[in-house]
Amino acid sequence: MKIIPVFFPNRGCPHRCVFCNEYMATMKNFPESVETAVRSAYTFYHGTEECEIGLYGGTFTAIDEWKRLLERVHAVALELNVKGIRISTRPDELKDITFLHDNGVVLVEIGVQSMVQDVLDASERNHTVDDVKDAVLRLKEKNMKVSIHLMTGLPKDEKAKDIFSAFEVAKLRPDGIRIHPTLVLKNTKLEKAYRAGTYIPQSLDEAIEIVSDMLSIFKNDKISVERLGMYQDFETVRNVVAGPYHPAFGELVSAKLYRKFLLSTGAKEVHAPGTLRSQISGRNKDLEVKFEESKELFASKDGEKIGFDEWLSKYVSSLEELIR
Repeated sequence: MKIIPVFFPNRGCPHRCVFCNEYMATMKNFPESVETAVRSAYTFYHGTEECEIGLYGGTFTAIDEWKRLLERVHAVALELNVKGIRISTRPDELKDITFLHDNGVVLVEIGVQSMVQDVLDASERNHTVDDVKDAVLRLKEKNMKVSIHLMTGLPKDEKAKDIFSAFEVAKLRPDGIRIHPTLVLKNTKLEKAYRAGTYIPQSLDEAIEIVSDMLSIFKNDKISVERLGMYQDFETVRNVVAGPYHPAFGELVSAKLYRKFLLSTGAKEVHAPGTLRSQISGRNKDLEVKFEESKELFASKDGEKIGFDEWLSKYVSSLEELIR
């Protein structure tokens, strides 16, 4: 599904989490004309009737007069005959789901970040794990799709908590997942903690290791992972002070998961769709595993065929030991 992004920033966002700076809260000025902004984005991104309009830039349902804005966007969406609208928000700001449903919203991206309460509290998220579960349930009751955003490396976080969060979110059966490690941005409480030595960000290797395990959980449950790593707009990247930022973070995470598959099976040959070549063999050249194109993904050793899905199920079972 192609998304036409339109940014409607939450000026004066009441939820200033430790990792959020003034830029992230404001993004950019409101467009003079909401209708013009949507039509311009539709043209710029070569929109079609198969597209959805994505309203991004913060907690959409916390914006002043968000209902009026949504009504205006919905009118343009009907004019363009697109599939629908998606918004991003917080689990505790979903106060009128019926209004969302009646005004063209087909998917809601929820900023969950963690399913561990002490991590949420330390990050000053001001919402609870129960808020997340309730929000997902109410959206599903309206037959609306749900995408969940998770972060790793937050204050008081650790690998076992990230793995726990992934398992808990998988139980909610969302329609999509986005994961990115915490980055220290300029002019945030997290930057002050980092400068004072009271917050230590994940290393890139640590983030890749943890997120690849989280990826395995969602892949095993056939839940779509829409993005790995932070959205790379210029302003955000320019504000990164520290943390595991890499422009190809998603590629590195996927390559790490396939590396675990190859190493654990001891395979000397792997069969997979050509689209996976760079992730499987391109970034794991040191393993000297022969790559063969195939519709299926499996490893071969001494004539034995080892299916990726079969291996994945066993690997995910081993991760459950971390949270018991």
